[in-house]
Amino acid sequence: MKYGQQIDYVNFQFYSYDKGTTVSQFLDYFKIQTSKYNGGKVLVSFDSGGNGGLSPENGFFNACNTLKSQQQLYGIFVWLADDSKANGFLYEKQSQELLADSH
Repeated sequence: MKYGQQIDYVNFQFYSYDKGTTVSQFLDYFKIQTSKYNGGKVLVSFDSGGNGGLSPENGFFNACNTLKSQQQLYGIFVWLADDSKANGFLYEKQSQELLADSH
């Protein structure tokens, strides 16, 4: 089934993968999930508390830059932004800058 007509964006919970996910694993997971939503744009995500998946400290934004260079970065979803409040929402701001930068 082609989803582009019914589903524009898919918020997949990449933070549900194991804590310690590597950049290459994350990119592989992205390919797998993208293949399941033919025509839908899969959003990447992270848990601001670092409880699972690829964290910003371990390369999340490197993976995003790779996807962006392939024109596959459609958006970033942050799970549990409450955990980011203590650091001034650093990763949310970094996400916005990355998405707004046209390079």
